[in-house]
Amino acid sequence: MRNKIFSSIAMLSLFFVLAIAGIQAQRPTGVEVNLPFDFTAGKASLKAGRYNIRKLSGEVFSIRREDGKQIIVNAPLTVGSRDSKGGARLVFNRYGNDYFLTQVWLTQEIGQQLFPTKSESRARDIELAKGIKAERVEVSLNSN
Repeated sequence: MRNKIFSSIAMLSLFFVLAIAGIQAQRPTGVEVNLPFDFTAGKASLKAGRYNIRKLSGEVFSIRREDGKQIIVNAPLTVGSRDSKGGARLVFNRYGNDYFLTQVWLTQEIGQQLFPTKSESRARDIELAKGIKAERVEVSLNSN
């Protein structure tokens, strides 16, 4: 009887370990993107180029340019989507020629949103005074 209980507990434990490993394997460890425009992420201004995006924790992301320059951004707001065509992507607000990173989607269903910075709010106010709304620009990500 003891052996049967021990065997059942061992099988159940193994099942949970494999289930957790399977879930972790489905998450991308990082994604790459080639951005054709300069942009602002948080308080940092970044040049056009190839970037690697990694999630460091629940709401903190590393954005590393291929030349090694890295910034850390905090995206504290969780957003959801039912758009089956969405996919992994970066979302920018564009005001004139200025692009501001606003959302990071490493999966299709759940993304993280950054708070607007003072410079983005200023750019938005200038465009609104001209009667122009922000343009939403989405750039697809490639999983590593």
